[in-house]
Amino acid sequence: MQRNSPSQPHLAYTVRRYFIDVFHFRHVKALPRGSLVLDLGGNKIGKRGQFDIERYDLRVVYANLSKTKHPDVQADAAHIPLKDSCFDAVICSELLEHVPDPRPVLYEAHRVLRDAGKLIVCTPFLYRIHGDPDDFGRYTDHYWLRALQQAGFQCVIVEPQGLFFSVVADFFKQYVNEVGVRKPFGRMSRWLVSRFQRWALRHEQKQLVQAHPFLRSFTTGYGIVAVKKQSNSQTRGKNLVTWC
Repeated sequence: MQRNSPSQPHLAYTVRRYFIDVFHFRHVKALPRGSLVLDLGGNKIGKRGQFDIERYDLRVVYANLSKTKHPDVQADAAHIPLKDSCFDAVICSELLEHVPDPRPVLYEAHRVLRDAGKLIVCTPFLYRIHGDPDDFGRYTDHYWLRALQQAGFQCVIVEPQGLFFSVVADFFKQYVNEVGVRKPFGRMSRWLVSRFQRWALRHEQKQLVQAHPFLRSFTTGYGIVAVKKQSNSQTRGKNLVTWC
């Protein structure tokens, strides 16, 4: 069984990755044992961060466009060659910014989910451009609520992952890690980053900070959970792969 979520971001990871890990620790842990889960765009090997879905008692199917990720199914996320209503949950983590239009992916996730199945999403907002191979967009919580409802989901929860101070801490941390600070200030800069990110996470737990309209108008990204409505659609095609 996976251990509890990290209390602080590891220095090797971005603050954004910390929020992703914490979100998945919390929501994947809530899935019933033995659930069939589609990890859409996930890495079967070379996973990032500290969260590893393989440590849970779940049946996981990986779908990815890239063969280098060693997926169980090689496919475009907008055209998944799997039958309807097969999966108890679909995970879509840090993928939707890399597709030109997220809506077809949401419709496909809805199609392959069983009724009342969960879609679990993490997607960045105030985060640097990172091609994999391309990076197309950042969307607000208002967009995700509307797009998910239009795709047929209900009980949509969109959680901001960090506020103003987390965004600043992440920018500072990425600069130090990626660009670097010249000696003799390199070690000091890492120490300052570590102290500031700890302070930022604690400070943002305060009710006054969370309620402040300016501070809450910034976020590193969103964690999203949505539930599939009951559907009357027919199974699409007889030659599609199924794990049902």
